[in-house]
Amino acid sequence: PDIVYFGESVPKEIVDQGYSLIDQAEALLVAGSSLTVFSGYRFVRHAAANNIPVAIVNRGRTRGDDLASVTVDGGCS
Repeated sequence: PDIVYFGESVPKEIVDQGYSLIDQAEALLVAGSSLTVFSGYRFVRHAAANNIPVAIVNRGRTRGDDLASVTVDGGCS
């Protein structure tokens, strides 16, 4: 399957594609993730470092809250 299992590394070309998409975006929305795993958190860090606003919707705090422009403590459904 075309997936990455917990503990595996995301292929570099996929990460690079993610960075490229963020660079073209007006904002980054994180929905329903605590960002505990670095594979997602890296994109929040990249957006924040490039002054791209980050909004996070999640129940409870996340690893990226300090980098976010907006946080919503709630569910995504």
